[in-house]
Amino acid sequence: MRIRPIAFALAVIGSALLIPTIATTASAATTSYEAENATRTQGVVESNHAGFTGSGFVNYDNVTGSSVTFTVNVGASGNASLAFRFANGTTVNRPMTIAVDGTTVATPQFAGTGDWTVWNTATVNANLSAGSHTVKATATTANGGPNLDSLTVTDSGGGGGAPTAAELLAKVTSCSQISNGLYKTDSELSPTIPVCGKNGAVFWKADMDVDCDGLRTTQCNESTDPWFQPDTAFHTSTGQPLNAAQLPYVVVPSASGIWNYQNFQIAGGGVVAMIYNNQVKYAVVGDTGPTDIIGEASYASAVALGINPDPENGGSDGPVTYIVFKNSTINPIESQSLATSRGQELARTFINNN
Repeated sequence: MRIRPIAFALAVIGSALLIPTIATTASAATTSYEAENATRTQGVVESNHAGFTGSGFVNYDNVTGSSVTFTVNVGASGNASLAFRFANGTTVNRPMTIAVDGTTVATPQFAGTGDWTVWNTATVNANLSAGSHTVKATATTANGGPNLDSLTVTDSGGGGGAPTAAELLAKVTSCSQISNGLYKTDSELSPTIPVCGKNGAVFWKADMDVDCDGLRTTQCNESTDPWFQPDTAFHTSTGQPLNAAQLPYVVVPSASGIWNYQNFQIAGGGVVAMIYNNQVKYAVVGDTGPTDIIGEASYASAVALGINPDPENGGSDGPVTYIVFKNSTINPIESQSLATSRGQELARTFINNN
């Protein structure tokens, strides 16, 4: 975690580059899952072809049986559309079987798109019950699958499914302060931000500074981030620092007399809903920061929300709302698909209980 000098932070106020995104509507429960965060077999995450969303895409190995498996959550039973965003720079179809919970529901062809930077969508339909499901896309030929960017699931909606930004924000309009004092952003001279309590969660509203700490990557290192530190407070299931460029995570203030997150059933790997610009994205508690500053998240969090992810001069003045769910630790902490599916469940419960 790093602190930008106040003078520098003031100089860049309003400089955040907003990347266009598609807003979800209240009538359609729509959630997107990035392929690079899903489970893959015989494939690699790459970012060398422009036009992808998130932090990259999956390049399938050129073998039969290479696959990507998403874990998705559906809030309302009924027909759901599964839209796969892909690129195929060849002239040969790259068909894949689409299996839900192990049962094949379709075999779309994933025809050539003209170039690896041209992205199209292949959509199949499936009848899904409310709850968690696996969606597996498996290559059926020796050419492997296309480059797979994301899966967007739209269920029958009607008040179930993935909660919208409006639904969540309606529950955090007032604050029952649980912190003993106030926090400041890194650009403020005086503290103004309380941590607030709700049934099953705590929340705060702040800016978003970009944290690049953790595993060294092309995006996050000593050259790209003057405040870079090669570690995070919480580690992956294999004991490694988190990858800020790939994993959406939130930084919580270190325990102090102002507030101690550990006293409120919050721990590393706890699930967080981040709300910005009519979007809801899910992250985990991944790092701790200064005892007097709040409002920071990883490079990948910024990318997910369409915020300039540059660790030196990016970020956003917000407002960004952070809702941290109690007793919500996931394992492995690095599973973004699990954070998203669990986050949607927790967010729906939060809405119903507040």
